[in-house]
Amino acid sequence: MKNAMLISVLVAVSACSRAADVDMSGRAQELKGLRWGMFICWSFSTFSGKEWTPGVKDVSFFKATGCDTDQWARTAREAGMGYILFLTKHHDGFCLWDTKTTDRKVTKAPLGRDVLAELKKSCDKHGIKLALYFSEGEWDWPNKPDGKRYQANGGHNPGMKKAHLKELLTQYGPIEYIWFDHAIGDGGVSHKETIAFVKALQPGCFVGFNHGDQAGADIRLGEMGRPGPLADHKAAGPHMRDAPSSSYLLAEFTYPILPPHKGGAMWFYSLPQHDNLCKSAESIYRDYLGAVQYGNIFSLDVGPDYAGKLREIDVRTLREVGRMIREKAALPEPPRSLAAGKAAKSSSTWPQPGYEADKAFDGNESTRWGAAADARSGWIEVDLGPPTRIGRAMIVERSFPRTREYAIEYLDGEQWKPLHRGTRIESDKIITFPPVTAQRVRLNVLKAVEVPTIEEFQLFVPQEK
Repeated sequence: MKNAMLISVLVAVSACSRAADVDMSGRAQELKGLRWGMFICWSFSTFSGKEWTPGVKDVSFFKATGCDTDQWARTAREAGMGYILFLTKHHDGFCLWDTKTTDRKVTKAPLGRDVLAELKKSCDKHGIKLALYFSEGEWDWPNKPDGKRYQANGGHNPGMKKAHLKELLTQYGPIEYIWFDHAIGDGGVSHKETIAFVKALQPGCFVGFNHGDQAGADIRLGEMGRPGPLADHKAAGPHMRDAPSSSYLLAEFTYPILPPHKGGAMWFYSLPQHDNLCKSAESIYRDYLGAVQYGNIFSLDVGPDYAGKLREIDVRTLREVGRMIREKAALPEPPRSLAAGKAAKSSSTWPQPGYEADKAFDGNESTRWGAAADARSGWIEVDLGPPTRIGRAMIVERSFPRTREYAIEYLDGEQWKPLHRGTRIESDKIITFPPVTAQRVRLNVLKAVEVPTIEEFQLFVPQEK
């Protein structure tokens, strides 16, 4: 027993020594130099059309008819990306590499190929670095979570978690960073122990978590985040606002090319019917420039289709971003909203603090107005102060498109008159209407399938002719 304890201590000391030998500040500069990368999510949810796919027992549910990792890596290079962040295992426990720990893996599915091994070869061929996404827990592990919501203490299987990580960190070459998904718990291995385990195998690998204890994490993850300073936790998105920053050396943010929407998964393959919702090259390039400005890295998620290929519309968008990067394309400065910081009110408010009407006029997409819990319609109004000439607007709706009918209106005397009417809100797209001089303007959600909630309602001067 004493010998075993001594060996454990010596291994731990050796791991600490190896980790101390790596200049992580220098490594942080190297990783920042990659600037942005492609996040690949391809698993059971590709075929279910849902973000989470619990309850699947048969690996043949993964019906992929092919796998073109060379296309993934080539497109990343054409887009000016420096790395690919690959989903190795989601909460369903389906492994996208040839693990020796379980038959719940891609090599036992009809595809029968080690996708991670193929991706590694493709990345080497095209000069692309590799990073890994890894779900810490699984729905089928002891202490099962229900598969419906975030749970801090989900399924536990510490031996399996460590065995998986050992394979990933010893068989597939250098890994830039591991994106640990803590949505259903830590798998029975604390984050402190997880960090030590990773560093013992690859001392230069950055470690980050999207929920939970952040002590010791050296990369701050930003699920549904945006560019911003390392100390700005709001930039990291809704899960990391209170995360400590003492151990962070750099920040990552990620979002899917297809924003949240109803009727499909956003992180995985999206059907052609959602093409009009996808982010534009200009919008993505603007966030790329923000990442460069703040020293972030930016991981854009695109989901391969049933044949294991990126959609052509996504490839075209990424190539266009790559062209803009190479040519150092200049983007016009976004106009300042005339409604920013002005007095606001609403028809109703979500019962918890922090969802008041003024949150839709603060210029921050991390905050939002929410109507009452049972509302399926409602309005937010802004007082511009002196009567002001307006001719354009932009609306950013929270989560999936829930609005089915809306109007932008202004108060003329004692009567509200329409400036624009629409059905579904297309977030981040400029709406034009005949110029008018107005003091009070409102967004009137006339019909919605869920509680109306708006991140931003911005107003601008008319477009110059």
